[in-house]
Amino acid sequence: MATINSYQIAVDHIPGETFLLSCLQKNLTFTINNRVVKKGKLLLFRRVHYFIQIALQSENKVRENFEIPIPFQTESYEDEGLLYFDYRPSSLRVASLPTTTNKISSTYYNKILEIIVQNQHIL
Repeated sequence: MATINSYQIAVDHIPGETFLLSCLQKNLTFTINNRVVKKGKLLLFRRVHYFIQIALQSENKVRENFEIPIPFQTESYEDEGLLYFDYRPSSLRVASLPTTTNKISSTYYNKILEIIVQNQHIL
């Protein structure tokens, strides 16, 4: 298991890059709270500001692009075909967190995104 914290990331670094490179042209499933968010063959990925842009090809051969925010922390289990993007404020590891009175409507806030390689053969 490899864990990377957000404060260890260089400006042009893509969290989980090694894992994502190994997944090019493979079928992936993106889930949050056991609910499938996106699913398809990974075509491309790149970092744009505070997001990772992902290009997937669906089962219908349609290309779909979407963005994932840069996570606070990542955990990679390449042998198991699994990558976690952690968006929980507790994973920031700072002395104090600002409080917010407004409800945050982000799909990712205070959740963990699982990126799972489909048809992963475990020996």
